[in-house]
Amino acid sequence: MRRLIFSFAVLAAVNLSAGPSFAQSLGGAVNSVNSAVSGAVNGSVDEFQTFRNKLSASKSAPAAAPAPAGMGKPAKGAAGIDEDAIPPGVQTQNPLGPAGALPPMGGKLPAGGYGTNAQPQTPEELQAMMDEEADQQKKKMEDQVFNQALKNLLPLKPEQIRKTLETFRISREAAETPITVPEPRMEVVTASLDPSDAPIVIKMAPNTVTTVSILDATGAPWPIQDMSWAGAYAITPPESGGNVLRITPSSAHGVGNISIRLVDMITPVTMRLQTGIDWVHYRLDVRIPKPGPLAKTPLIQYGGLKTIAGKDDQMVGILDGMPPEGAEKLKVDGVDGRTS
Repeated sequence: MRRLIFSFAVLAAVNLSAGPSFAQSLGGAVNSVNSAVSGAVNGSVDEFQTFRNKLSASKSAPAAAPAPAGMGKPAKGAAGIDEDAIPPGVQTQNPLGPAGALPPMGGKLPAGGYGTNAQPQTPEELQAMMDEEADQQKKKMEDQVFNQALKNLLPLKPEQIRKTLETFRISREAAETPITVPEPRMEVVTASLDPSDAPIVIKMAPNTVTTVSILDATGAPWPIQDMSWAGAYAITPPESGGNVLRITPSSAHGVGNISIRLVDMITPVTMRLQTGIDWVHYRLDVRIPKPGPLAKTPLIQYGGLKTIAGKDDQMVGILDGMPPEGAEKLKVDGVDGRTS
């Protein structure tokens, strides 16, 4: 400010010869400068007085707790502030604000607590905390990956798995249960050697085995020499010298036939094969109306069955001890005792 006044004075001395008008202008400028200088000085005095009042008030207030090392005051020389120049009793604020009192990540508190009582940590402690935090993050990531993999492999819960299996069982039972269960039958029929008669029909059903036995007029087995068949059937032929064969159909509805050649008999025995679901032959005994090579001794010494080409089911049944329905037993006198 003094330099500014001196400059105006020199300028006035040099240009004094310029005239009265210039002198008047110079006087007005000097008065303006003096007014400005007085205002600035008065303002500075007021500000200084306010600072002194605040300083006195801070000194009269109770002293605050000393701040921990490295947290309460900025470093010497930072931002042009010297910590030695700070008046006693005045505490600087933590640059972090309220966040400076929070505990570090991982839930671990520094030695000595936190806030104004926190103690500085060594590099080893910081490194240990960083390693512990890294281990926790690694374990958390591994758990997340494992749970996700387990969910991808087994997305269903236990109760959902049980419900799925129960639904599958019901569906499979409905799909595998046959529409109807055929009625099983066991019969004895007499085969006719007359070429004009209709062949015997063997009734079969899916998933069922039908057993066919070949017998002679006396009930003795008649060995099968060979046989042939046609149709969707699986037939188990008898062993050598056997008289029993087993037939299993390969479809639910089908027809076929079988031709059997017996030992010591020229005429073949033909039968029809038929598959259905109404009823099935579990066992079928086919009787040939003549004695076979393994025939038993006849019950009557003289005579016996005379009909060979034809068939009489009632007569054969009586000879087997199975009289027809409604037959009555009679007492006869004067007959051979071996027949009574």
